[in-house]
Amino acid sequence: MKVLCTCVCKQVPVDVEPLTLNLAISAPVVAVASPSALRAWLNLIPKVDNWNNSIACIGETTGSAAKKLGLKSIYCPTTPGLEGYAHIIWPF
Repeated sequence: MKVLCTCVCKQVPVDVEPLTLNLAISAPVVAVASPSALRAWLNLIPKVDNWNNSIACIGETTGSAAKKLGLKSIYCPTTPGLEGYAHIIWPF
C-alpha cells in the first residue's frame, strides 16, 4: 500500500511537484482526519466533480464535511478513532 502523508496545512503549498500531485490524485483512497485536512486536499485537486476516488474520514464530523463539499464515495467508521479508521482504510 502506498501512503501519502500530510501535515496541518493552512495554505496550499505552491511547490507541489506535478508527479507527486498526480500520484496522490490517482490514489484509490485518500484518508483525512479533519475537515481542515479535507479542505487542504480539495484545494490541491483541480475539480471535485472530476475526482471520483474514495475518501476515508476518521469520523462523522469529517464525513459530513466531505458530503457538504460534494464528495461522493465517503467512508467513515461507526465509532470515531484510529481503530475504526484503520478498518475502513485497510480494504483499499
